[in-house]
Amino acid sequence: MITSGSDENTTKQKILSCAAYLFAGKGFTETSIRELADAVGVKGSSIYNHFPSKNTILEHMLEDYAAYNIDVFEDRNIKGILRENPTSEGILKCLQLNFPADRVEFHLNVLCVLFQEQLRNPVVRKYVAEHIIMRAERNVRSIVDELKKLRIIRQDTDPDYWVKASSSLFYSFAARMMLGIGDKTPDFSGRGMEEMLRYTFDMMLEKFGEAGTAGGAMEMG
Repeated sequence: MITSGSDENTTKQKILSCAAYLFAGKGFTETSIRELADAVGVKGSSIYNHFPSKNTILEHMLEDYAAYNIDVFEDRNIKGILRENPTSEGILKCLQLNFPADRVEFHLNVLCVLFQEQLRNPVVRKYVAEHIIMRAERNVRSIVDELKKLRIIRQDTDPDYWVKASSSLFYSFAARMMLGIGDKTPDFSGRGMEEMLRYTFDMMLEKFGEAGTAGGAMEMG
């Protein structure tokens, strides 16, 4: 059977999405190619037509995740969003640029896989160190710097503190996803992380908001 390039790309994306879900829920090592093929709805041998090994699937998953994130988070997007909505909701909207609306579940699954595998998989460990941590820190630092420029928060606001605070929340949320805390299954919705981040940035705007700006006038909720 001859398939078009479009069909092949669709199948590859489905394999990556199903793999991200299975790796996040069951573990990379524990997931077999047979289980992945069943989830995709193809024969086991068909997976190898697209990816020569499970490690290759993981590598392509990281590349797919990175390809979107590298380009989407731009300073001009931050400026426009925060000028229009200088509240915790605006900050969350900036951070959510990293999670395209049509692929939120895939991106959250990949984050969970990264959290699980970073201590035992050198490829993942290197990726986390060079991409996830550094990018997350840069994103939050850019947001804090822009809020200073807009005089939404005071100039003595320490960006390093809020970078560390938000980073700890991402790790905490990844742990909750992996362990399924509070439920029998992992939480892939992103709601828990959003609530924690909103509270964190509410606190920043309340504590460091400039008098007479959104920081001082914002209601805690």
